Amino acid sequence: MWTKEETKGREQANAQTCKTLLNCYIRELAAERGSSGIEINTEDHTFVISFPHSCAVLTGKLNYYSVSGEHEYEQLLTEDKEELQFKTLLQWMITELRHRDPSISLELIQDFIEKVENSCDKIELYWTQSAHHSVTDYLSSEQSLIYGHPFHPYAKNTAGFREIETTKYSPELHASFQLCYMAIHRDVFHQEWINFSLQLEWPEEIEGHARQVLGEKREIYQLLPVHPWQYEHVQTIKAIKDYIRDKKIILLGSCGPLAYPTSSVRTVYIPEMAYNIKLPLNIQITNLRRTNSWEQMRRTMDAARYLYGRDCFANDSNTRIAYEEGVEGCCFKGENIAKMLTVAYRKVEFDVTCTFVMSSLIEAPIQCDSCRLFALIDQSIPITEWFEQYLQISLLPIVRAAQEHGIHFEAHLQNTLLTLKNGVPHTFIIRDLEGVSVNREIAVEAAGMSPLFYDKEQCWARTDYYFMVNHLGSLIHAIARDSGMDEMVYWRIVRHLLEQEYEATSNEYIQHLLTADAFLAKKNMISCLGGHSETPAYTPIDNVMKKVGRLTSGTTN
Repeated sequence: MWTKEETKGREQANAQTCKTLLNCYIRELAAERGSSGIEINTEDHTFVISFPHSCAVLTGKLNYYSVSGEHEYEQLLTEDKEELQFKTLLQWMITELRHRDPSISLELIQDFIEKVENSCDKIELYWTQSAHHSVTDYLSSEQSLIYGHPFHPYAKNTAGFREIETTKYSPELHASFQLCYMAIHRDVFHQEWINFSLQLEWPEEIEGHARQVLGEKREIYQLLPVHPWQYEHVQTIKAIKDYIRDKKIILLGSCGPLAYPTSSVRTVYIPEMAYNIKLPLNIQITNLRRTNSWEQMRRTMDAARYLYGRDCFANDSNTRIAYEEGVEGCCFKGENIAKMLTVAYRKVEFDVTCTFVMSSLIEAPIQCDSCRLFALIDQSIPITEWFEQYLQISLLPIVRAAQEHGIHFEAHLQNTLLTLKNGVPHTFIIRDLEGVSVNREIAVEAAGMSPLFYDKEQCWARTDYYFMVNHLGSLIHAIARDSGMDEMVYWRIVRHLLEQEYEATSNEYIQHLLTADAFLAKKNMISCLGGHSETPAYTPIDNVMKKVGRLTSGTTN
């Protein structure tokens, strides 16, 4: 028998999954289909979406119309006036998409369905257990992301975790655990630090345990932290078993201070050490297995080394970078083995009492409640002024770094933190340097074949998507909805600040932002269903700022 809270959780998970699937479908197919089959009336906010190959039509009304496509729906009913179930909607969509692309195999379809179902089940569990938890500091914000990416069909999929493992390792369930450790023989150990003076020192309780197990051999071994799930998993792999047999790896078990999984699941926060550690975890989180490949770590360290000491935010004291300072792992034969035991270290140097992950702040787990951000901001300041201050420490430094240094960040909501002082934006922090790209045309130095360097247009497109579409699109949607305003009010503020900056600096990238007809956004649904999510297709998204420009005078042409 379901409890009232469990029933509510099931309903909320279904509604959230339906909303995400619909918004993905509309975003990814609207440009292609025009008004044929997807109609949204921007006047009365009614919609009609037809699925001709299923002989189905979905009609209804939006609670909130979003210019960025993050629509909120009233109760979704089928033609029989029954509440729409996500499995029914999913079948309609898959039928349409398979007629569009007959090469999609039955195996891909089944895999896609299982991941959407897994994600919905996880949302139900997380909502039931955690929807009423408040965000009060850094750690609670890392462990409160219930819904995840608003334009991913299975944002909370963690295929690979059994039920008991979900409870033990999910940040949304406020998990904590000791890490496991391996002693790696120096012959097969690799480490790289942007500055060896920054090299991590293990707490005495870990060092003492290692000395107790290794004895006099401690000097020829290096310690490597491992996620407990990964620790058990890698011991089933023959190549790892061989290294253990040959004493190249010595298993040390679990010890040391507690680690707390963060919103990415595989990165942990250890308060006692003031570190985030990016661990490999060979399960599927959203659409990717989260191991640390050579290319990912090479990008990370090249970016850290390129940025460290260069201080691309020298004139923006309230904007900072959280650096990955080092990478450690094993020099095993074969990339597939090495990437399962490679970790990256990022020091936590911000005020954890008042710094928050942006993706958590804009979520509103309880229907009709405001997003979490509104409980933390200074209510005496108009939200438009608050937002302008936020842009001063986020958007403007990012476009300056693009122009002056050719540096672009993958600054989506989960990769950015905000420190609030007295409820006002104080410090904007960008993390996870794996996503950095540098315009090779104006790079101070080129690192040969480093994956860090891109053509200008590729760099621009990455910031267009990750910050303008993903970050600002969702942030503006959340604060506009909860302040009862039109999103265009906030996009006018964005445009106004960019125009002022352009007048002062003639920033070429700003000119692009103000004049581009559209930005490109990932087709997550189509790419995942088609089995090519690691090389996703893109769809054009109207540049809202250009529409704003037609409504105001004195704009940049």
